[in-house]
Amino acid sequence: MPPGGDDYHDAEHFPFLARMEVLPAWEAAARLLVERGGLAMVLGAPDTGKSTLSRYLVYKSFAAGLPTALVDLDLGQSHLGPPTTLGLGLFPPRLPGDNSLSPEGLYFIGQTSPVGSILEVAVGCQVLVAQAARGGIVRTVVNTSGLVHGPGALRLKRAQVELLQPDLILGLQRERELEPLLLSLGGEAAPGEPGWSVRRLPISSRVTRKTPEDRRRYREERFRRYFQEARRLVLPWRSLVWENLPWGKGEPLPPWELQRLGEMVGAPVLYGEASGKRRVLLVAAPPKGNLPLAPGESLHWLSWSGMHLRLVGLLDGARRTLALGLILPAPWNAEKIAFWTPLPPEAASRVHFLQVGKIRVSMTGKEMADV
Repeated sequence: MPPGGDDYHDAEHFPFLARMEVLPAWEAAARLLVERGGLAMVLGAPDTGKSTLSRYLVYKSFAAGLPTALVDLDLGQSHLGPPTTLGLGLFPPRLPGDNSLSPEGLYFIGQTSPVGSILEVAVGCQVLVAQAARGGIVRTVVNTSGLVHGPGALRLKRAQVELLQPDLILGLQRERELEPLLLSLGGEAAPGEPGWSVRRLPISSRVTRKTPEDRRRYREERFRRYFQEARRLVLPWRSLVWENLPWGKGEPLPPWELQRLGEMVGAPVLYGEASGKRRVLLVAAPPKGNLPLAPGESLHWLSWSGMHLRLVGLLDGARRTLALGLILPAPWNAEKIAFWTPLPPEAASRVHFLQVGKIRVSMTGKEMADV
């Protein structure tokens, strides 16, 4: 426990405190978490101070000598783990304010927005909260994404609330922009019944708005730092279960069929699968023109060049995210595939699932357009 207990404020050890404006309502929310325990979920639009409030809640619990977990669900502006992931930090062993790129738990989503991956984000947050609970943590802060408007936001937040059953929901709002969302999540539970308390909190005057360029630079720097200790890692192609791609669900095509289809598409076919009349091809270059198909037959293709520098999640057999990686540009090899990843070579044998993300990232951290 830090010296001075719950009232200990040391800008030397916790420099983020020196920049904070701690509002009375924030102090009251922190006091609830410290006294009651349980799970607090922080909601708010972008640039409302969700991360700052979450850190403050963790700090107050930490300073009171109470082990606490922080789950970061902000895929684009994450403070725990690299972008495209959900992260879990435990305090201790970490200190509040630690922007760790390698926290105690990661859950790879593969994109920088929850839109289009609502199910995956909802499942991922439950997985990380459960991991903290298995470690005996009884105080957890969940920092949610800034998606608060529209049907997608409503579906995601409802799913998270129903899965996590928080004890406290903290809504940061400038005016009343969260009211439709907060009302849809319910209010105070009746005495003796399970439920959650909803607290509406003001925004600090020190909150600044980030431009899209600010956000892009932040992601780039996080990616750059994450991959700066990366190395080339070669894995056997056949041992990997590929996810988020259309292959892996059919029977591999024989060489003569690959050659026939290559003549049809006008480009070498590197790999292919068949499932009924459905064909999925990995080609050296995009096909040219319209393809002559038999009735009921469908053909889907991916180019090998378009897979280069694709961001992937390297998962073990229990679907735990071990690390992120980039598919390295190289000539096609049917036996092995090379990645740029910080995963230690001794952990290579643990990789079972290869989850393919929706973005490409250069080895220096820049997000790249698809080809």
